[in-house]
This record gives sequence, structure tokens and C-alpha cells, in this order.
Amino acid sequence: MKLVSKFALALSLAAVSAAPAAFAQSDEKPKKEKKGKKVAPAAPKRNYSKPFIAAYMPVANMLNKTKDAIAAKAAFSTVVAAIGNDDDRYEAGILAINIGAPLKDLAFQEQGIDLLIASPSTPLDVKRQVMFQKGSIAYDSKRFADAEKNMVDAYNLGNRADNIEFYISNAMAQQSKDVEAIAWIGKAIDVNKAAGSVNKVIVLRAANLYVKAKNYAGAADLFKDLIVAENNPDYWHDALAFFDRSRDFNPEESLDIMRLLRATNGLRFQQEYAAYLDSLSYIGVRYPAEAVSVLDEAFDKGVISRNNVTFSERYNEAKSRLAEDTRTLPGTIAPAKASPKPILSSLTADSFFSHKDYKTAKDLYQSALSKGAVLDKDGGDQTDRTRFRLAMSKAMLGDYAGAKVDFAMMNNPNRKAIAEYWNIYIDHLSKLAAIPVAAALAT
Repeated sequence: MKLVSKFALALSLAAVSAAPAAFAQSDEKPKKEKKGKKVAPAAPKRNYSKPFIAAYMPVANMLNKTKDAIAAKAAFSTVVAAIGNDDDRYEAGILAINIGAPLKDLAFQEQGIDLLIASPSTPLDVKRQVMFQKGSIAYDSKRFADAEKNMVDAYNLGNRADNIEFYISNAMAQQSKDVEAIAWIGKAIDVNKAAGSVNKVIVLRAANLYVKAKNYAGAADLFKDLIVAENNPDYWHDALAFFDRSRDFNPEESLDIMRLLRATNGLRFQQEYAAYLDSLSYIGVRYPAEAVSVLDEAFDKGVISRNNVTFSERYNEAKSRLAEDTRTLPGTIAPAKASPKPILSSLTADSFFSHKDYKTAKDLYQSALSKGAVLDKDGGDQTDRTRFRLAMSKAMLGDYAGAKVDFAMMNNPNRKAIAEYWNIYIDHLSKLAAIPVAAALAT
């Protein structure tokens, strides 16, 4: 990105320069503070050398009176040659910057900046400003090592404006100093968070740095900030994709990530639909209704061709099982509820959930949990999985508060982590549900 376009060195420092007219030295004593009133501090007294004043005035008049910046630039060397002290150097630097501004001559302005930086007479606020501008010029010239040095110097002088941390990070990244770049962009994100905002450009850039470093957990955390700020399907896609790569999930956990990805309209690619199907069918075709629905979506979007042999075979297999599954499913409710084994109610609820019958699924999950720990045939504890899907059912039915209560009861670390994303989704759904109510109250 171009800095000059944003921080154009149409930088004018005339406001902080001494009055050109004769460089009068005032011996007036500061006014005493009147009772109840504050008096502005006096400007620092400057001591310009006589040769400098003599050289400066004609060049300043070319710029300010005759408006001939080209002539002023040509004569500026006489001003530099006459510099006799730090105050002279300070004023010469300001003049060079102001000459370069109408000419859009960055190199000439940089000469002025160097004079200001070199002068102890330059006020700190001016020095930190021009140090950043010097870094900006170096950045646009792709002199990234110089840009980094100048901007870090400006930062150390107290500059906290202009998204300086972000640009320092970019300069470092351009030199493949990725570890340092990540640290600095982290500072940029912290600044925005402290201000109560999320700068999407900075967060996306930070995420890219994390991905480059194969730190998928870091990238997922950054995208989490984005999906909290905005219910954007593209952000959901990347947030959940990096989250999925950041941990080892079993097929049941992966399935509930994929379900959220689909609910947020975040599914994008053929391999993602394939992963969804794998989670649905890692033991035969367990959920034919959901498999058919997912593939119909992929076909309709054009993500997968109906002529694709692999997917068409999987579709036909799921379709062939769907009629029988639909026919026999209602008869499974009573036996599941009557069984003393909680797992039967939980597995039956899973089937109803896949058919989008969330009310029946909710009742069966609650039935399972009412019977104690939900243990599978191998003795594995499926209580968290059951309660998690109870929360999902409630979310689909619009019981957002109830869903959050159940998500908060997760003990399994993976389930806890997945629940954070479902809670973000619920928050967005809650906001959408509140809009019609607010509109109705306003009428």
C-alpha cells in the first residue's frame, strides 16, 4: 500500500517556524498568570546567526511572496551553506519541507527532514512527526530496512498515531522478519482493541503472517475477532478453516464444525463438502438425509458437478437409504425413550437432527441426559457430545439463551473450543431476531 497517498508530504510546517520578518528576537518577559486564567507558555527563543538570516530571507520570499518554489529550491543551497547553529538548522529544515510540498518533491523534503532530525532545537512533537514521514518515504521507495528504522525511531520518540505499529510490521515482513512482524502487528491490534474497534485490514494482515508461520491457532483467534465484529460468510469460512487445522478433532467434532460452517454459509470448496460427507459417513451412511441435503446444496451452487462420478455415487447411495430411513425413524422414538441406556436416546436424536427435526432431537437429547452419563458401547463418555447437540438443537429452534446454558457446560476441551464459535453465531442470530422487535416498537 502507498503511504504517500495517505500521508502525502504536502507536509507544511510553516506553522511552527519562526516569523520570517527579520527573525526578530523578543526580549519580552513572559506574562504572569492572572488569577483564574492560564497564560500560554512562550514560544522558545531562537538565536539565528546573522549570515543565516541573510541567506534565508531571499529564499523564503521566493516561496511565500512570489510563490516560486522552483526558484526557492534552486537557491536553497545558499541557506544550507549559511547554517551556523542548531536553530539555523531547524529553520532550514522547515523551509526545505515547505519548498518541496508544492513541487511534490519527496527527495527534497527528505533533505529538510534530515535537517530537523539533526537539530536539537527541533521540538519533540515535530521530530516524531517528521521521523515517521521519513519512514513513509523510505517505505514507498521500497527501502524497507530504512522504513523500519525510521518508524521504530518515531515510535520510540512517542509516535502512536498513523497506525505506526502496522507499518513497522509491514516493513519487517517485507524483509522476511516474520517473528518481529507478528510481534509488531500484535501491538497494532492491541491499540485498536483498546480503542474498542477492529481494523479488518490489520487483522487480515496479521492472520496472513500467522498462516505463513503455520500458526493456525493464532490465525483462528484473529479471525474470531472478525466474526465477532461482522457476520460475514467469508470470515466464517476462514475462521473455521484455520480453527479446524489448529487442533485434532474426531469425526463427531469435525461434523459439528462443518454444520456451523454450513449454517453460516461458509462452505466454499469441493474438498470441504467432501470433508462434510466424510464426517457424516465415517461408519457407513449414518445420516442419509443430511448427506443428500449437503450434496444438493453443492450441486445447486455449482461447487460440485452432478457429473462427478465420485460424488454422484455417494449421492445415489445416500438417496437409496433415505426413503427407508425416513419411513422407520418415527418408530424409534418410543424404544429410545424407554431404554435405560442413555446412548440409545442420544443416537436416535442424532438421526432426527440430521433430518432437521430439531424439536424431536431436543426431546431425545434431554431424555438421554436425564438418565445419567451417556456412555457408548465401548464405555466412552458421550455426555458432552449429547449436551452439545442439545444446545445446537435449541439454537436451531431459536432458544438462544437455553443453547448458551448448555454450551457453557462443556468439559471436553475441543467441545469447549467449538462452543465458542457456536456462541458467536448465536449472538448474531440474537441480533437479527431483535431487529423486527425494535422496528415494531418504533412504529
